[in-house]
Amino acid sequence: MVGGTSYCFPDFQKGGFILDIIFSAVLIIAGIGLFAMIGADPAAAASETELGAAFWPQIILAIMIVLSVVNIVTSLKKMKADGKTVTSDIDVAGFFKSKLFIGMIAVAILAVVLPTIGFVPSCILFLIAYGILLKADNIPKLAIISVLITIVIYILFQGALDIMLPRGTGFFRELALTFEKILPF
Repeated sequence: MVGGTSYCFPDFQKGGFILDIIFSAVLIIAGIGLFAMIGADPAAAASETELGAAFWPQIILAIMIVLSVVNIVTSLKKMKADGKTVTSDIDVAGFFKSKLFIGMIAVAILAVVLPTIGFVPSCILFLIAYGILLKADNIPKLAIISVLITIVIYILFQGALDIMLPRGTGFFRELALTFEKILPF
């Protein structure tokens, strides 16, 4: 119990060795899978004159994988020095009741509803829900900040980077198109 909040891994505030190991293992698995997917795309292959679209993503993934392995080794050494084991201090039931797990579910829900209701409404709702999860004091202020953050992200991706964000379907698509007409790009 830290500050009235129960963590699924009691030593999380002291070092979080178990959480570090689990997170690093997930990053390694995801990194290897993404590395293979990127390499399998013939459109991303290098040519004699260009590096190809796969070059930089694969470099970043390789660095992430190496650093994740280093993190696992370092965490295991620290655990051994503290006399702990990988299975010590794990509270699975506590994890499923934690804010971390609820936040993960919120992200999964966002990924599911994003194509249907589009980026703008889903981002605003997600930011408000996450703020409430983190016990934001002032809900009206949270709503205003959520709208402002959504607008900044939208302008950055849609305008500066020219990356189309999901518009949604039906009413939400019309809302997104109206929003796009207001913006100067």
